[in-house]
Amino acid sequence: MKNTKIIIATLGILFSLHGTAQILQPAKWSSSASKSEVKVIETIELTFTAKLDDTWYIYSTDQDPDLGPNPTVFEFDKNNTFELVGDIMPMNVKEKYDNIWEGNVRILSKVAVFKQKVKILKPNPEIFVTVDYQVCTTVDGKCIPGDEEFEFNFEGE
Repeated sequence: MKNTKIIIATLGILFSLHGTAQILQPAKWSSSASKSEVKVIETIELTFTAKLDDTWYIYSTDQDPDLGPNPTVFEFDKNNTFELVGDIMPMNVKEKYDNIWEGNVRILSKVAVFKQKVKILKPNPEIFVTVDYQVCTTVDGKCIPGDEEFEFNFEGE
C-alpha cells in the first residue's frame, strides 16, 4: 500500500512537470504593411519579421532546398483582390559553409525580415499568408520546424 502511494505521488509530480513544460519558440513573428488604406492599382509592400532568440537562425527563402535544410516558404492564398509583384525578398542574408550539409547555407539571425510587394486589384483586399520555416541553434545543432499565419485587411477604394 505504501509503495502504491509513492508511485502515485511520483507519477503525479511527473505529470504536473510535463504539463507545465514550455514549448520552445525561438522565433517570434510579426507583420506590417506599408499602408493601411489602399487604392486599386496601387502597389504596397508587406513586411514579415521574425525576432530570433540568441544563438538561433532561420533559413532564407532563397536557400537551395536540394542542399538539405528547409528554406522558409511563404504561401499567399490566391484571390482576385491582389497579385504578387516579384518574389519575396529576404533582407540581410548571410551565407556560410555548413559542415553538416556540406555546402553553403543562406541564413538570417537575430531579426529576420522578408518583404513582398503586392498590387491591389479590387477595393478592400484581403490577403492571407502562411509561412513554414525551420530554425536551428548554433549551440547544439538542434532544429525545429514552425509555421505562422498572417491576415491583412485593408480599407480603401
